Amino acid sequence: MKLHTSLSTLCFLNAILLGSMAAGVCAEEPTTIKLTLHPQAIEDHGPSRPLLPEAPDLKPGNAAVVLLRMPWGETGFMTNEYRNLFDNPPLALDDPRLTDFPFDRFAAQMRRAAFMKDADWDYPIDDEPLDGILLPDASGLRVFVGTGMSVWVTQQIAKGNLNGAREGVLVQLTCARHLGQTRFIVIQMIAAVIADQAFDGLERVIGAPGSPNLHRAIALLPDSLGRSIEALQWEAVIEERSMPMLRTGIPEAGDDAAWTRVLDGWLDRWMSYEGTPTPEKSAAIRARIATAGREAFATVAPADLDLETASDDEIAMRFLLVTFRQIHQTAESAWRLEGPEAIAALVELDARGNRLQPTMGEGLLSYLANPLKWYLPIHSFGRRARMLEVVEALRDAAARNGGRFPATLAAVSAHVPLDPFTRQPFLYVPSEDGRSARLATPPIPGVDDPRYVRVYELTLPNE
Repeated sequence: MKLHTSLSTLCFLNAILLGSMAAGVCAEEPTTIKLTLHPQAIEDHGPSRPLLPEAPDLKPGNAAVVLLRMPWGETGFMTNEYRNLFDNPPLALDDPRLTDFPFDRFAAQMRRAAFMKDADWDYPIDDEPLDGILLPDASGLRVFVGTGMSVWVTQQIAKGNLNGAREGVLVQLTCARHLGQTRFIVIQMIAAVIADQAFDGLERVIGAPGSPNLHRAIALLPDSLGRSIEALQWEAVIEERSMPMLRTGIPEAGDDAAWTRVLDGWLDRWMSYEGTPTPEKSAAIRARIATAGREAFATVAPADLDLETASDDEIAMRFLLVTFRQIHQTAESAWRLEGPEAIAALVELDARGNRLQPTMGEGLLSYLANPLKWYLPIHSFGRRARMLEVVEALRDAAARNGGRFPATLAAVSAHVPLDPFTRQPFLYVPSEDGRSARLATPPIPGVDDPRYVRVYELTLPNE
């Protein structure tokens, strides 16, 4: 699949990417993971091996060059081995047919890329309309770095090579971070999916017999990967730099014909996401937007806008440009806040989109509501890291408590972080005999989406 940076692609990817973050789970249900934990104390002596490379370990080089060789240079592999195993329905990672899946040479190349300092993807953002840039490498890298490396990690666990499996997780996380250096939200989303697959592998490592306690390594993971603020800023100008009539600048005030051409192009693109618009529907929407613009500008209008002489199309288009830029600025301000405050601001922005729906239509609304839909998956990285940190703290507590889970999280001696999305403790309920426990994410105020509910059903092995 060749991806474009167009906003229609972003709306489409929201469903595809968010759904994949709960692989194998119905989108209408929370993600529930059954995990057997073998009690293991946190080592008091010796360094903890990190899950992202440390700065002194990085070497000069451009990781993007190495990573791009796989989707562009391995069409035979993609056509044969990969397609046979992962076409519909895809095989489960523990399927015996994946035992000898030939991935070692790709894993070695990805490890090489993971320990390079830079990732310059060199997209022609200054030469091409932004929504016309093809991003086929992003889809291909999801195949290699995401699914392929997940299989490789599972293979290492099956062989008892837990150190290799842990390093495979490191490679996935680091390559996701490399992808996160791009300036496109769509690739930030794909990087988030790959990181999510890496955490799936980390869960399998943690649940394997003999696995060392990774609490310290997980605690060092950041709350997010990539340059999401910069990508959000670029998203704000995609429309203006993509449409030919806007790339050379905004029309002059009073140039009715120019403003009509811009509005025609703008509405044709947006309304095409809902199907071919009828002339009546197009006329109704542009009239509603013009009315909303006149009402808004009656209070505060641009200095060069004369409401008495300006055409409806100029007022409608100016209202759209001002509204979209305000939404992006509000979204960027929200993203710079801490988790709960950021989400609260984005929920309100979502509500603003809902209020605008009768004026602008469903197609525009799907975009106006997107900042929250982008924020949650991109920043779920930190949430999963902190939750796994709690899992390892519980495994340490079980090792120090005679093979029993503690009665409360307050009784755990290791650091137990809060949920970064709510700044509340994770929900923890142990069984009466301490042989099992339930760990869950607290509900996010204003977000009623089961994809952001994660539950661990933890059990200890039979005595």
